[in-house]
Amino acid sequence: MKYSICVFIELLIFVCFFGRGLQNKIIFSIHGSIKERNLLNGVVSTLVSNLQSNIYSLDYDYKTGYVFFLRHNKNDIRRFRYPSDTAYSTQFVAAAREPIALVIDPLLNHVYWTEIYQQKIYRCNFDGTDKILILQDDQLYAITLDYVNSWLYYSTKTNKIRRYRLTSGEKQTVKESVDVTGLGIDADKNRLYWMEYQKGDLESSDLNGANAIKVVSTNKTRTNIGINVYGSKIYCSSGNQILKVTVSPITMTEVVHTDTAGINSVLFYDGKNKRIGKKG
Repeated sequence: MKYSICVFIELLIFVCFFGRGLQNKIIFSIHGSIKERNLLNGVVSTLVSNLQSNIYSLDYDYKTGYVFFLRHNKNDIRRFRYPSDTAYSTQFVAAAREPIALVIDPLLNHVYWTEIYQQKIYRCNFDGTDKILILQDDQLYAITLDYVNSWLYYSTKTNKIRRYRLTSGEKQTVKESVDVTGLGIDADKNRLYWMEYQKGDLESSDLNGANAIKVVSTNKTRTNIGINVYGSKIYCSSGNQILKVTVSPITMTEVVHTDTAGINSVLFYDGKNKRIGKKG
């Protein structure tokens, strides 16, 4: 009898851990919709539809449980709770002029976004209050945040990656001659990653731009936009596919999803991650 109870308990523990694996999802956008793919069973579901816009950027806050996204053609920043047992509904956060990329600061509850044609970066609180202009530069595209060192990284359509120190206002050019549509940071390894739009390459450097390398080539040009760095794994969109690039201990690439439409943004969701301000 005792043996049977032990076996039952072990089986229950296994089922619990198996169930937790179901929480690993890829959240991604196509025109007008945000979807998810369960990485364990491959099931694809539509979370939000009829958004009437391209959604070029997504980010997630594990503390509050909100997915933040932008509607480029509808001029706003919005959010929705995730995961949810009920139908997903979005909430207005802030007005924006053709926003193209966003990133959240989970430590200070801030949302940053780029307005490409206005050549501006704005910030507001998670609830949309206290909207302020952070900086103005050339036409701006991708954006990411180094929480540890208070650097805001962004790309320009003059083919540069620049960074702005939030505590002092200092600006630096990190890389030149790169057409960047997606940026991400591995805070543990102090590495910057980006998608090179014209060449279709995933590239990387130190946070100051030194030691730049090509990580992989997607073999697709002018279709690579979304990127999400999660520790040693980089999830990126390439046309109608989502790639998972593992960079440690060796570099490996696999296709984790193929859609019928072009994918504009991608986000890895780890249901076991309860840490604030750290991904991976």
